Amino acid sequence: MKLKTLFLLSYLLMGIIAIVLSATAIYFIERLSDTPDKILKDNYGSILGAQNMINELDNMDNAVIIYVAGKKRKSFADSLYSAAKKKYFENYELCRGNITEPGEKELVDTIRSLSETYIRAFDDRSAVKDLSDYDSLISPLYASLKGKSYELLNLNHKGMLLRRDSAVKISESAEVYMLVISILSVIIVIIAMMRVPSLVVNPILEFTSKVRAIADKKYSERIEVNSSNELGELAGSFNRMASKLEEYERTSIDRLIAEKKRAEAIVMNMVDGILVLDENNNVILINNTCVELIGNSSDAITGQNVFELAGHSNLLKNLVEDLAGNDPKQNTKLNYLRIVFREKEEFFMKEIVPVTDETDPKKKLGHIIILKNVTGFKQLDELKSGFVATVSHELRTPLSAMNMSLRLLQDERIGSMNEEQLRITGTMKEEVKRLLKLVNELLDLSRIESGSDILKYQSAKADELIDAAITPMLLQLEQKDITLETDIEKGLPELKIDANKIAWVLINLLNNAVRYSKEGGKILLAVKKAGSKVQFSVRDFGKGIEPQYLSRIFDKFVQVNSKNIESLNKGVGLGLAISKEFVNAHGGDIWVKSELDKGSEFFFTIPF
Repeated sequence: MKLKTLFLLSYLLMGIIAIVLSATAIYFIERLSDTPDKILKDNYGSILGAQNMINELDNMDNAVIIYVAGKKRKSFADSLYSAAKKKYFENYELCRGNITEPGEKELVDTIRSLSETYIRAFDDRSAVKDLSDYDSLISPLYASLKGKSYELLNLNHKGMLLRRDSAVKISESAEVYMLVISILSVIIVIIAMMRVPSLVVNPILEFTSKVRAIADKKYSERIEVNSSNELGELAGSFNRMASKLEEYERTSIDRLIAEKKRAEAIVMNMVDGILVLDENNNVILINNTCVELIGNSSDAITGQNVFELAGHSNLLKNLVEDLAGNDPKQNTKLNYLRIVFREKEEFFMKEIVPVTDETDPKKKLGHIIILKNVTGFKQLDELKSGFVATVSHELRTPLSAMNMSLRLLQDERIGSMNEEQLRITGTMKEEVKRLLKLVNELLDLSRIESGSDILKYQSAKADELIDAAITPMLLQLEQKDITLETDIEKGLPELKIDANKIAWVLINLLNNAVRYSKEGGKILLAVKKAGSKVQFSVRDFGKGIEPQYLSRIFDKFVQVNSKNIESLNKGVGLGLAISKEFVNAHGGDIWVKSELDKGSEFFFTIPF
């Protein structure tokens, strides 16, 4: 049965019950409302008329007695008799016109006959001369007529009582019928209330529980189809949907498993060492190369917390040391690790890649630690550094000799030169200086990269470093009319550093700031405490660095193109690279912030 039909039948049943109750109530109310009218119409008028007839009969009889007893009052007796007689027959007509009880008509006719006899007896005055005549002629007629009047009164009184009893029976019947109908209606309604909602609610509850199960990915759930109504159609549609979802999940799972196995096979056979961690830093995948590097079995590592494993492996400890920070991606150091791999000493570069949710970038899913074998590149780099160091060393001697020769040529004691000769020798001297500076920077960089440049640590204060850096820059600042403002925080701790190297970094940053500042400009030099490190910063208000150079500004031989810098004053792009090496060698970091037309600010930190 359709739900629509079911609800219509339910409403129809309720309507029928209401109609039956209303009809029964109206029927009995109509019967009860007719009973008082019938009592008043059928009996009460006759009772009242009979009672009045008795009263007027008494008045008539009293008039007869007065008339017979004393002749002095005959006129009064005649008037009393006439008035009573008139009223008597008026009430008699009322009773005769309201005959409702069985035998009442015969009784009324008898009363009529007796009344006429009684009237004739009195109207024949010659027959009634004294009280003895009254007693013999009138009194028996009076008694008989009065008795019949009382019979009429009692007959109507008995009929009124019968109608009252009938009304009581109707009322009792109404109560019984209404009670029975009400009980039956309540029973029907209760059955309907228990049956009809269950036909609708139970399937809905079952459907809700199955939907929750589907939401929990229990696609094997089904709903039993026991009807052909709308709920049955819904159950059928649900079962088809669940079947499709189960089929899709099975297909998707098979495909995902295949893709997972394919990805794992690729990762496992990669040359680079790969270690995959979940959001709780537990190892979920490690490839063969990484297992060989760590020197432990895959089963012993997979599923374990990497920080717990790091307590038993120096290599793992080195690999995860940057995970303790908030964002491993911010670490810009090149982490070269020297590892004995397959009985050879090889170089690996560590890279930590954070994995985040595409829909919610703030949600961390884990990390991927990659160990890239860069032995070949490292060897090439060492060869290149050695070649550069050799060439630079070989060039420095002739360049120094050329510089000395140019100084001798410019000496007046050797001989005088004309203006053109002075200009040419001056230009040559500047070029030789620039080449000597390049050679010295290349030699410094080679020594740092090779590790042969040993840092000479000593205690130094921040203000002493600032003084050592500012003093060589005073002439350049004065030439461009640039104001240098310093902001040094008080109470800074002493630093354990190679003062010459850090002072060189400050000088290089100040030199760049002067070079890219306009005449009459301003440079800010600030030093403050930042956690467990001291932070230095140099800010200029020049043209700024274009975005494409920001990521490579600390690489070798990177130069920022600027139209306001004369080519003779340009560097060769090694100053910031050397500065980075010096800062990293002290365990610090160096970075830059810049906006076009607003200037640049270089920062570096040194731990204390």
